[in-house]
Order: sequence, then structure tokens, then C-alpha cells
Amino acid sequence: MAIKLIKTYSPNENATRLKQQEQDAQTVEDALNKQSSDLATHKADPKAHAASQITYEGTNVETALKAVNAYVDNLVIEASKGDSNAEVVAARTNYDGTTDTSLKARLDRYAQKTDNGQNFKLTTSGGLAKKSITEGDLNSITEVGIYWCDFSNATGDILNAPVKTSGWLEVVPTVWTTGCLQRYTPYRSNPSTGTMHVYYRNYAIGAQSWGQWSTFADKLETDTAMAAINSQKINTTTSKVGDVTLSGDSYPIGLTIQETEGTAGWPGNWSYGIVETHKLNNVRCTQYFYKNGGTSPLSNGAWARHWWQSAGWGPWFSVFGENNWCNVSVTNEQLLTQSLTQKVKFDRVINDSHGQFNTSSSRFTAKVRGLYMVGVGLYINRIKQYSNVELNLYRNGTRYKVIHNNRQAPANETTNEFDQGHYASGVTVPLEVGDYLEMFIFVGSGQDLTISSKSGQYNYFDIYRVGDIPQNVTF
Repeated sequence: MAIKLIKTYSPNENATRLKQQEQDAQTVEDALNKQSSDLATHKADPKAHAASQITYEGTNVETALKAVNAYVDNLVIEASKGDSNAEVVAARTNYDGTTDTSLKARLDRYAQKTDNGQNFKLTTSGGLAKKSITEGDLNSITEVGIYWCDFSNATGDILNAPVKTSGWLEVVPTVWTTGCLQRYTPYRSNPSTGTMHVYYRNYAIGAQSWGQWSTFADKLETDTAMAAINSQKINTTTSKVGDVTLSGDSYPIGLTIQETEGTAGWPGNWSYGIVETHKLNNVRCTQYFYKNGGTSPLSNGAWARHWWQSAGWGPWFSVFGENNWCNVSVTNEQLLTQSLTQKVKFDRVINDSHGQFNTSSSRFTAKVRGLYMVGVGLYINRIKQYSNVELNLYRNGTRYKVIHNNRQAPANETTNEFDQGHYASGVTVPLEVGDYLEMFIFVGSGQDLTISSKSGQYNYFDIYRVGDIPQNVTF
């Protein structure tokens, strides 16, 4: 090993010179430490020198050993000339056909393997568990071997065992000097009953700590769990539903997920979507339809229906989505004719989610089946005189409900103004697709009334879908 020092220091007593001296001192120290380490390694290495490198009485050990082996070999060969030593000669031959130079060489080789066959004792000399553990901490047991944890005759608590049951603890080494695997197998007195688990954990070298106990699955528990699995499963298929009237009996048991094939008959006559069929048996079958997601959030929605073997599929009922709203007002005054029921002219659309209100006809036409909430407000200009006003909600051209009525005489004789607001809300009305709504007003004779042009805060027609049409409810 070559060591190179600076040797030529700065002529001045300064930081540079001090640094050079420190470097030389460090170089010398490192070289000495390496030399000491190499010497220690050399001493501990059983193969530090080959036999040919060791001198022995004017020669070397390798040459001397070869001479001895040749001498012994010659002795065996000479001895084999008699009949009694033929077996000794034959014993030098190995099972693979090779021959040792002498019987002693073969015995020495096997003796070495036997002596090194167990560098650590797994069991006692009698083949029993290495030690019976009746107390203490399993975290402290890292010596390789097989141990018996005796909870039945425990003299104290056995800590950090995976279960409080007697059993075998096996400690298996790693390739490092520290670290090992622990495997714990509880004792089962009756092999034909109960469950059998094997627990294991290892000591992490880097973390210097034990990991958590893990376990293998028990066959009895696994078989029981597998036996509990039935044929009711999730069926996903590329086969599309082409017929909305397809019998519920034709669907498989379980949950079947499919696409529609672009056929009509699905909720809202929406041709494309996803169909889920939930089926336990032929009399327990429910189907869900989800509209295909489009670019508009208004395309969302879900419906459900039930299958009856005696009657077939029931009607679709909305589960969520398909919210629908409309809010309109006026822009111009509307003079009302006496003794006549006439349509209120709403000619200003404020909000209309599905484009369902026609300002030319002042008519709302439903595009989504459902139960709607209707609210209306009118601010009417009038002079002081007898009052008789009705607000009527019409569905499909026929009066559906009277939502407001006012009859009264002037209360203040000193003024000619007799303006009045007519407001009603909370009217529910079921609508099928294509049904329409209009607002009509009746004005009695002898009245001069005009619907004002006030904004949507005073004059409004609000329609909002609140849900699907309930079953067994009469409106």
C-alpha cells in the first residue's frame, strides 16, 4: 500500500501550512487504521494462506501433505494385495464413481461435514424442543432453534405471543448476524376439529424492532367461506338490452349491468343509457335505468321499476335527477275584459331549464313526467269599485284548480285607487310528457282591471318539478 504525503510545507506559519500538516496526519492515521483492520481480518480468516504459502522443514505444507497422502495411498494399495483388505480399498470409492486418494481422506471429508452439519443446535441432543418457555418475552428470543411455549404450565406471563395457547416457536436466522424470523404454531389436541393457524413475524434490521404477527389462512375457515359463496353475482356483459318489455324471468340471478340498444320505451323515451337488473329470483326482480351522460347536466337521472310475474313490469318511477323548472313574467300591461275568463299573457322568460314555455301561447308544456309545484303572482291596477277576481290553473285546456279568489267592496271612499295583488303558491299538479299548463283569470262585470307591467317580483308564473308522480295518490 503506497502512502503519499505532502512533505513540502508552506514556508510560512499560516493556515495553509496548518492545513497541509493536518492532511498528512490524517493520511498516516487512515493508513494505520487500515493496516490494523486488514491484520485483524487476516487473523480471523481460515483461508488467509494457501498450504503452498506456508513453509515446512525446507519445503511447504502443500508438498508435505501430498507426500504423506502418497505414502498412505501406497500403504493401502500394498495392503490390498491380500484378500482381507479388498474391502478397505473398495471403501475409497464414492457413490458417484469418484475415488478418494485414501480411505482416511474420505473419512476426514465426511467427518468435517458431520462436525459442521449443525453450526447451531435446533433441538436438544435427544431431538426434543430446545427449551420449554413458561414465562418471559418472546421478543428476546433470537437464538436459532425450536422452542415449546407451555401456557398450560406457565409460571408467569409469556409476553408478545400471537395467541395465549401452547405451541411451537421456531426461530430461523437471516444471512446477517442480527435479525431472524419467528414462526408460531399453536398445539391442537384434536387434529380433526377446530382451526389451525400459523403465525409469523420477523425482526427488522433497519428498524431494530419486531413486526406485527401475521397468519396463514386456515383451511377449514377457507373452505367454509368458499362454501358460503353462491351464484348470485355481478354479471357485466357487452350484450345490449334491445327490448324494454323483455320479461324479468329472462334475466340471470344477481346484478346484471347492460347498455340499452337505442330503442324507445325507456323513461322519457331516452334511447341510450345503462340498465341494472337486480334479481334474487323470478318474483324478486327490480330494474334501474340511468340516462346516458351527455354534455348537459340536465341529462342526468335514474328510474326504477319492479317485475311481477302475473302482471309484468310496473311503471317507471324517478329515483333522482331530471329536475325541471320554469320562471316567467310579463313585459306589458294586459287589459282585462269584464265578465270573461281569459288567459294571462306571460311574455317574458326568466328561467326555463328545458325550453318548455311558449311566450306566444303563454303555455308551459312538460317534457319530463313528474309532480310539479306551481306558484303564481299578479299585481293588478284598478280603480275603486266592486271587486271579483279569480285565478285559475288550467291543465290541458281544462280548469284544474282555483288558486286564488277575491271579492270585496271599496273600503276607503276618499281615494279612487284600489290596486290589489293576487298571489298563490304550493299548488301541486302531476304532468305526463306533453301535458301543458296555462294561467287564466276571471273578472266580474263592472270592473276596470289591468295586469300591471311590474317585474318578476310582482308578476310571475313559477313551475318546478319536485319529484315523480307518487303511486296511489289522487290529485
